[in-house]
Amino acid sequence: MSITEVVNIGDYKLKSPYNRDRLLKIYNDSIKYGLIALSENDWFALVKRDIIKPDTVLSQITMLKEEAVLKVHRYKISPLTDGRTGTYIPDDSKANHRRNIKASNDVMINQLFDIYYPEGYADEETEKDNLRLCDIFDSWLDYKCKKNGNKEETRKKNRESYRKYVQNRKIAVMPLKKITTVDIEEWAIDVLTEKHMTAKAFNTHKIVVMNTLVYAKKKGYIEENPWVKDELDYRRLLASPRRKPSSEMVFYPDEIEALFMELERGYEINGNTACLGLMTNFDLGLRIGELCVLKWTDINWKNETIFIQRMEDSSGNVVDYVKSDSEAGYRELVLSNSVIKFLKRIKEDSTMFSEFIFCNGVGARKTKLQFLNKLRRAERTLEYEKEKGSHCIRRTVASRMNASGIALDEIRRWLGHTDLETTLKYIFNPFREDETNEKIKNNSILTTNKNCLQLSSKIKVIS
Repeated sequence: MSITEVVNIGDYKLKSPYNRDRLLKIYNDSIKYGLIALSENDWFALVKRDIIKPDTVLSQITMLKEEAVLKVHRYKISPLTDGRTGTYIPDDSKANHRRNIKASNDVMINQLFDIYYPEGYADEETEKDNLRLCDIFDSWLDYKCKKNGNKEETRKKNRESYRKYVQNRKIAVMPLKKITTVDIEEWAIDVLTEKHMTAKAFNTHKIVVMNTLVYAKKKGYIEENPWVKDELDYRRLLASPRRKPSSEMVFYPDEIEALFMELERGYEINGNTACLGLMTNFDLGLRIGELCVLKWTDINWKNETIFIQRMEDSSGNVVDYVKSDSEAGYRELVLSNSVIKFLKRIKEDSTMFSEFIFCNGVGARKTKLQFLNKLRRAERTLEYEKEKGSHCIRRTVASRMNASGIALDEIRRWLGHTDLETTLKYIFNPFREDETNEKIKNNSILTTNKNCLQLSSKIKVIS
């Protein structure tokens, strides 16, 4: 490539670092990828006049190949310290079914392209008979989101499901017209064997395959949908739902006490309002995305209530619940005396006006990520054996409300759930074993009922 030679193409003699075969391949690839619509003779005439530069065309082809590769390649392509890039490719001879490769980016892309597209690349407009699930996934996702009005968060979840459980598997890269019910069944069995999914989890992730095939039939890419529910046999592999122990799902009283001491210390050191926000949330039980966007105008000081009416979405934007599909999130909560004290403390300590309750020294609101990072750092300081996330705070609130005898439907409303089934998943034992045993003893009907007490006094103990 560094040596310029004279290349004879038809009537043209070109000085080029590429030989004749290489230039012809660039021309043919240009036609194939729709970069040009010229005759061979006209193309070389433009190359000779330096109007078309082979290097530029090659870069464009590489970009198109890279785009096609990223549709099906499920492993990250990472830059290395030596200037090359590294990734994994499928290799069934290895124990983990993958093999590491390293090469320059251009070579890497071409190598991956040849693996995934041995018969060439097909898109929706060309070679429809050879279309694959990976070729139409993006189109299906766009169609689905437009039709259903899905938010960006839903789009990201679908794309993540595809990346984890479909991309780079046989069902994604074989022609749509050749996919059979057996192929779908084999894919389901492989995924379930590897991931040990429950029925609920699998139903969430199978949508990207099932609905993409529905889309393919609507578009006329296939005559019949191979997803025939009654013929699929994988249900025996579905894992039974495993309820995690309370120790992993809620904060116990001694953990809350230690955490509060650490958060209080953090607030005293640098005035980080996220510290007090996390503490108040052990009474409020809000989603962190709801907590971080609370405004002073949401508080009714006279009635001692607070309105929950907005949240921070996955993109970091503040959105109103009333404009979303989660209207159950829009609710009014009673403030405890402790929460009121915390809120007044923030207001009194603040030297900068902000419409948001939890903000930094220049009035900018604290983000969801900042709250989560603060909780994580506090737990690491306390050397938690297993870190507990922000949702454990919500479960703690729900569990303690339930233990106090508050009706389940009120707990559902408090958490902003649409149904009781979801709420029940938030309820665990909020106390350690010794505390639980003590509460059971103190709750004994025989020791709290007057008639039972009188009766028990008459019973003689036989030694």
